Amino acid sequence: METVKTSEVLESQIMEDARAKARRILEAADRECAAIRAKWESHRAGEIHRLEAARDARIALLRQELASSLPLDFMRLKLAFLQQGVARAMESFFASLSAAELARIIGAQLARAASAFPGARINAGYSGFTEKEARAIIKDSLPGVTVGDVTQLTGDAAAEAGTGIMVETADGSRRYRGSLVELSGFLLEEYREELATALFGKDVHQ
Repeated sequence: METVKTSEVLESQIMEDARAKARRILEAADRECAAIRAKWESHRAGEIHRLEAARDARIALLRQELASSLPLDFMRLKLAFLQQGVARAMESFFASLSAAELARIIGAQLARAASAFPGARINAGYSGFTEKEARAIIKDSLPGVTVGDVTQLTGDAAAEAGTGIMVETADGSRRYRGSLVELSGFLLEEYREELATALFGKDVHQ
């Protein structure tokens, strides 16, 4: 009987040792898993924080770029509006002028080039006038020149000139064009602000 009891006690001790060993293994595994989980959670939190910071920085940069570009876009739109408004106003003004008034305007333009054609023989093309009117304008604005052929401009040349007269020496070495297109471009380049103020008022500068 004593031998049986001793075997039972030994077997119980072996089982207890096995359970303790298994418990230690499981506890060690739990600690290792917990460490891995904590390390992953820390990495994940850091990565999320990094991505959120990058996102916030990108959003802030986009907002800054948008805020800085809006005034420029507004200024472009404003300048385009003023340019178009002044151009339309000039076009309407020129359309209201009589043939005599247009002749004086084109003649004044041609007169600026008189020093380039002293005693020259010239040919001319015209648009918006009759041949008789064109010859008269040339005679008055370019005294001393000999006028040869005077022909009506057609196609692209007429479209480019609008109402105007182009003069050219017979040898083709000198050419000048006085037209409403040139005049409009000059006025828009040199006096756009004054014209815009006259058309839209002082608020145009705000």
